[in-house]
Amino acid sequence: MQVIAALIADLEATPLGTRSRLADDLRGRPVLRRTVEQLTRARQLSGVHVLCPANQIERCRTLLTGTPAQLHAFDPDAGPGSALVRSARKWSLDGWRGGIGGTTAFDEYTPAPLMAGLLQSVPADAVLPVPPAAVLVDPELTDRLIDARRAAGEDVRMMFMPGPPGLAGVLLDRAVVEELARERLPLGSVFSYKPDKPAKDLIFQPCCCEPPAAVRYVAARLIADTRRSTECLASLLADHPTPDVETIGTWLSRHEATTVEPLPREVEVELTTLDPYPDAVLRPRGQQLQRDATIDPALVEKVTAELSGYDDSLVVLGGFGDPLRHPRFEEVIRRLPRSTPRQAGIYGLAVTTTGVDLTESIMATLIETGVDVLNIMLEAWSPLLYAALQAPSAPATADLPALLERLKCCEDCRLQRRSPLPLLVPGLTKARQNVEEIDTFHDECLRRWGAVQITGASHHARQTPDHRVINMAPAARTTCRRLRRRCLVLADGRVTLCDQDLRGLYTIGSLREQTLAELWHSPAFQQVRDAHRRGQFAPNPLCAACEEWQRP
Repeated sequence: MQVIAALIADLEATPLGTRSRLADDLRGRPVLRRTVEQLTRARQLSGVHVLCPANQIERCRTLLTGTPAQLHAFDPDAGPGSALVRSARKWSLDGWRGGIGGTTAFDEYTPAPLMAGLLQSVPADAVLPVPPAAVLVDPELTDRLIDARRAAGEDVRMMFMPGPPGLAGVLLDRAVVEELARERLPLGSVFSYKPDKPAKDLIFQPCCCEPPAAVRYVAARLIADTRRSTECLASLLADHPTPDVETIGTWLSRHEATTVEPLPREVEVELTTLDPYPDAVLRPRGQQLQRDATIDPALVEKVTAELSGYDDSLVVLGGFGDPLRHPRFEEVIRRLPRSTPRQAGIYGLAVTTTGVDLTESIMATLIETGVDVLNIMLEAWSPLLYAALQAPSAPATADLPALLERLKCCEDCRLQRRSPLPLLVPGLTKARQNVEEIDTFHDECLRRWGAVQITGASHHARQTPDHRVINMAPAARTTCRRLRRRCLVLADGRVTLCDQDLRGLYTIGSLREQTLAELWHSPAFQQVRDAHRRGQFAPNPLCAACEEWQRP
């Protein structure tokens, strides 16, 4: 079996929509060269092929002088599918899977038409797509992947290794590549659950090659295609210039447990505490909050301006009210700077809403401004249960069929404008009241919209009734990961530790007086992080009663 590696290298922009760093120096060598040199150490590869835009051939040739990589020109014209994959992956860049609609890290740098075109001109039985900025792609794991594919026999047409994106990857037989190209499907479609064709998850099938234990559960992006991941890789290489897999796993685990980045990766912004369903059962709203506020758009701009310093920053407009109830919602959306390879701004933007106030005008604004995700919290699939959960005191005001019709109009609006965005993601809070509808909800949402979100109910550190089906918290308490990754801005401008603080009892300061960076690294915030690291959770009453600490 002849296996080649294929790298889609654009020196201007990445498929993620970030600035390309392939020509940047990383600890003494260009990023693209580092990746190619790693691959040339794999004994089982018969060649390394780099595809780049025709007008970049000479620049790539200069970067790769002295390496055996073969260069090919391609047309960088991307179709709408690339925008869909890009937005679907934004909230899961550190994991090999978990993207909206079943997308995986393998989708980001594996355009099937280009892979199929390469295989038409290069004699090979299989191709290993590799992110061109995967500077730590491991040659031994690459060989192990190829050996596993050869040993698997004809019934297996691909082989993949789960783990941190950029360390290993996926090996595709020629027939699989040709089929994906012919059907114009992303690679993630092979991994995703299909309600009408249920099958065992590929991770439990012979096509899955087990990763080393050291990196099996590590969350990190080992691809130098964002500022954050590049800084992480630079630090790792400074400590270990030629790290093996065990060293990488140990370093990343320590880094995740101890490092507080300059700014949070994700910020949830509560635009208002107003909500069309103030007495909703599964989500604290209205009187339960014991506060009332609507945010000044200038504060939203202040947050997003700071976050623009990192090209993978995420913002969710949500909180404990419906953002569409903000009287200047469309203005807020239009004033948010969005990132491009040449412009700083917010990388990922999502809106979480009941959808009750969704209009054609608002949908048009979401499309025009490139909002990535529209998360509609339905909470049930049957009209009676929907009304009982959303508006128990006035069930006649909660009309699920009307809402579904409104979502259909939004889809039509998107189709008319030929836009894949925003991705419509219906959501449900899993609870005792709706658990019998979950299977139907899940499958019907996938059929209609291709995506679904199901989250567990929370008692918000014993501040609200406990509607959980079962306690999913592990037996042994560990540090809350979210304290180092995200925070919540309340509608009055105060910043709180996390989304369990519905009443804003334990805020660390206000954006009216301080910057987000100052609050993120404030003594109050750091005191809680340090206590968690020591295994002490009592200093903050919410932490002591919380059972959501295991969430990513």
